[in-house]
Amino acid sequence: MSEKEQLFQAWLDGNLNEQQSQRLEALASEDEELRSRLAAARYIEQQVHGYEAHTPENWDPASIMGEAQAPWWQWPGLSLASLACSCFAIALVLLNVQVTSQQDGFAITFGSSSNSIDEQKLEQLLDQCLQQFAAEQEIVLANYVSDFKDQQQANNLQLAGYLLTATRQERQEDISHFIQYVDEQRSEDALDNKLKYQRLEYALQTQAIKQGMGEQFQQTKFNDEDE
Repeated sequence: MSEKEQLFQAWLDGNLNEQQSQRLEALASEDEELRSRLAAARYIEQQVHGYEAHTPENWDPASIMGEAQAPWWQWPGLSLASLACSCFAIALVLLNVQVTSQQDGFAITFGSSSNSIDEQKLEQLLDQCLQQFAAEQEIVLANYVSDFKDQQQANNLQLAGYLLTATRQERQEDISHFIQYVDEQRSEDALDNKLKYQRLEYALQTQAIKQGMGEQFQQTKFNDEDE
């Protein structure tokens, strides 16, 4: 391991003295790669030390999807009551009920079959009642969906906050493992480059030796021919 690798590893472990720190800074000023590694490690260290742990609040995950108290307009009997009123109004029209005011009170009379409304008016009245009932049901359904979305969004925010708090420690450990992996990878690359350099040097030396032996053999052959 080279000197700068040793100093960098010692700096990560917090085992540098003042003289070694100065030496590391001097090497970093000359080596762009070492300077970038120091900057990245210092940034990560700053982020780690700047983190403040928060203890998550005690809460019951099962209570997230608990049933909330339904508002008055979601009362199940409201639709039946609306339908009953519509049917009652239709019955009054079909029976031609008339209410008249008299001196001694009110009188309710039912018209004869000859005075009943025609079929077209009856269909129009039925359509109006059905349209009114459908509109009321759409309003009830829209309000229910809106409340459900609000409740679901609140539950999602609470769950996301809990997961974010719980995973901060794991993220800190992942950062430490990542720095260690980068150091190990750089050490392996340095060793691999060194082996390649040694192989190249050995190949050059072998080639030079072969060339020297060939020249010596050729010179010896020429001397024998002259004699």
